[in-house]
Amino acid sequence: GAHHWHAAVQPQAGSRGMLGQCYNVPMQRCLLAIPGDDVTRGWLRWIGVSVSLAAILLLMGACRPTPESNVAGYLLARQLGTLPGQQNDRPTGTITGRVTDGVAPLSGATVVVAEADGTPHIGHTNTNGYFQIDDVPAGQYVPAGVAPGYAEQELSGLWGIPALVTVRAQETSSAPELVLSPYQPPPLPTALAAAVNLRQTAVYTAAAPFPANAVAQVQSFAFDYDRVTVDSLRLYLPDPVDPGRTYPLLFAVYPTAADDWEAVSVAFAAHGFAVAAISPVAARGVDVEAHAQDARVGLALARSGALHRAVGRNRPVAMAGSFSSAIVARLIRAAGEDLAGWITVGGLADAFRGAADFYAGRTYMPPPFELLVPAMGAPNLYPLEFLRYSPVYVASELPPTMIVHTAADRILPITQAYELEKAARAAGIPVDTYYYEDVSHYLGIGENMTDAGREMFFKIVEFVNRYGEQP
Repeated sequence: GAHHWHAAVQPQAGSRGMLGQCYNVPMQRCLLAIPGDDVTRGWLRWIGVSVSLAAILLLMGACRPTPESNVAGYLLARQLGTLPGQQNDRPTGTITGRVTDGVAPLSGATVVVAEADGTPHIGHTNTNGYFQIDDVPAGQYVPAGVAPGYAEQELSGLWGIPALVTVRAQETSSAPELVLSPYQPPPLPTALAAAVNLRQTAVYTAAAPFPANAVAQVQSFAFDYDRVTVDSLRLYLPDPVDPGRTYPLLFAVYPTAADDWEAVSVAFAAHGFAVAAISPVAARGVDVEAHAQDARVGLALARSGALHRAVGRNRPVAMAGSFSSAIVARLIRAAGEDLAGWITVGGLADAFRGAADFYAGRTYMPPPFELLVPAMGAPNLYPLEFLRYSPVYVASELPPTMIVHTAADRILPITQAYELEKAARAAGIPVDTYYYEDVSHYLGIGENMTDAGREMFFKIVEFVNRYGEQP
């Protein structure tokens, strides 16, 4: 059947039921998946005490709340009916401030303050580094900022504790100086394949129903990086492999297990590509930067020829969907010179607005992804992870871009695509779009494949051939 970029993953062998369900799910640890409707009052009191103690320890230790404690707080608020919502009737004020690199002002930086539900309010710095954000509902916020070539940063004070800015009705509040540092991803080890203990774990042949008679040779790999074993790297080559040919590389980052998207990878391999695919590993939790660095290692291994001599060393187009679009956007920040373009399919562009849609009930998050947004914490107090998931604010860094989205998407609304398109075009980035109104399945390779699905596939192939380098 058709695969969905947002498909919920079924429990794997060894999963635990009832309290603390554990799934082998990318982007999410075992986030205390506690049933919400039958929580007892005693359990709620326990959560309340735990959250209070966690808050005290947080202030004493200056550490960020864990995804687990964020989820516990969310479940408590949901049970008590106190989940955040947009406050359209609250009086508003203004925040002003300045962004520098520690020495000189930064022009063209973006500063975000978010309401408790994630609704963002945006400012941009002028040539002197000053910004102004109007119409911010009265309350307390932690501003966060980013600029091209600079790492995301939230305003913080002593011991790294988030620095709150209080907004009062019809008043202007001045924020302390926000200092951004250049974004510098860690250098990859030399002799990369040996350094990460790259090993082949399986070899087999796979078929797909589209295009007709599609077959590919498949190799599975694992490697060790930054204290985690990443076992989701796959290579798909046309079958048979022409021994005298190198195939243009296409790099795919799937939102769920790469093996679940095998038919998609086989279809592209049958069109003459060497498809290197990877998916996030659960050990990384909601840390999008860590997922991006894993993908960076996978990309470098593929381009180095470590996976197969038939893989081209060309700068490929990268393809991603749903939440993995944010991973590829961060990969572009870290290794943009290694990519010739990217395709985002049903992708996330602005995590702040995604959170607001989630808390407003405008979206449907299938289990176990229903806890992903709460796991990231309160956007008004801990905006940094949301900003890292939001390529719309660094659109000027993007390579040529193809945006695919359906109006039927209930998980990430098509407005996400519209925002990314607007920001990319404003930055002068070449943009292709494919918007449609078909069922909310992307690249469903199978007997249920729709006309829109076929058209989408060939438009992606055309985009890859146009922008992807040849070996």
